Amino acid sequence: MKFALAINAKAGSGKATRISDRIQDELIARGHTAEVLKADSPTAMSSLLEETVQTTTLNGVVAVGGDGLAHLVINACAETQTPMYTVPAGTGNDFARTNNPLSTDAKIIVDRLVAERPHVIDLARITYSRDGEQQSQSFGQVLSTGFDSLVNRRANRLKIIKGQMKYNIATLLELPLFRPINYEIELDGKRISTPAMLVAIANGPTYGGGMKILPEADRHDGLIDVLILKPVSKFELLRVFPRVFKGTHITHHAVEIHRVRSVTLRANALAYADGEYISELPITVEAIPNALRTWEYA
Repeated sequence: MKFALAINAKAGSGKATRISDRIQDELIARGHTAEVLKADSPTAMSSLLEETVQTTTLNGVVAVGGDGLAHLVINACAETQTPMYTVPAGTGNDFARTNNPLSTDAKIIVDRLVAERPHVIDLARITYSRDGEQQSQSFGQVLSTGFDSLVNRRANRLKIIKGQMKYNIATLLELPLFRPINYEIELDGKRISTPAMLVAIANGPTYGGGMKILPEADRHDGLIDVLILKPVSKFELLRVFPRVFKGTHITHHAVEIHRVRSVTLRANALAYADGEYISELPITVEAIPNALRTWEYA
């Protein structure tokens, strides 16, 4: 069997490289082939992944890093016959948390790769405009706009701080500056206008290192979940915020949830998906059923 190992060499201060080396050694020891893919930038990695998937017959691409690398691999493997597996070696690790065991043990990983059959899951596709051109890309977990997207941007700038604490600190830093945003939202053709603290669109349940923003989001139902948080005081937001780690915030009176096939958002806001910057709004997001093959949880 032949695999490609995509590595974010900077993830975990070299942790990803050490894990990848062990996986490669384990695959080779069992008589399989493992090609290592490294690049100097996300753009270069994206091009390398797309070329590799399009020109090479692979039994799988293994992403060794965080959600940023997983996002690149998702887009290379989406709607192809090449499956992907994510090894958690980054900050958030939400795609791995939802779809693959949170293990970095090379033997466990290789056991799954060579012995188990991949399954299919849904993705979501974003259409947006950048530099005057219409573009699109897929995501596996959550797209955020509003307050949470600003927290994401702030967290990405906190290079020294690692793990979930990065997002907690970013939340406290952004909160004093934030004001509710006026959104124009189209949900399967139904239009609504509302001020909101944030609008999140989910294919998978978690983001930000395990926050269950839409805990009932199902990667097999052909739909996307949309959460609208109506304006609340900053004190109330801080009070309710801890509930997102258990997903119990969805019962709050200011939370509104829809399950749709497509949604269009217009607002003065930024969009981040799988923790990566996408574009300014407007954007359209649609569910893409059975779009990705992966070794998901049974």
